[in-house]
Amino acid sequence: MSGELLVPDLPVAAPSSAPVAAVPLDAPQTGDDGGGFATALARAVEGLGGGLRRADTAERALAAGHGSIAHAAIARAEADAEVAVAAALVDHVARALNVIAQMQV
Repeated sequence: MSGELLVPDLPVAAPSSAPVAAVPLDAPQTGDDGGGFATALARAVEGLGGGLRRADTAERALAAGHGSIAHAAIARAEADAEVAVAAALVDHVARALNVIAQMQV
């Protein structure tokens, strides 16, 4: 087995020795619109609800004879994918919190 050295496209900068300030998760980021982690999470939950509402609307239109089955199926698949991503995110966050809770102080 042979290997080639990887050469980066850009030069690698030396690590900075400047201290990094701790910032709370819900603090606004520089250049942000005033939101923080809590605001981003609220937007994500609202987006998830919007996807489910769009799927429901498409299914109701299909049942009333005004929509297409393709549109309803795509809307439902998108909503299901959003729910699956949200469930995976919740699981990941729960595991991270569990690891933090088990840390020795």
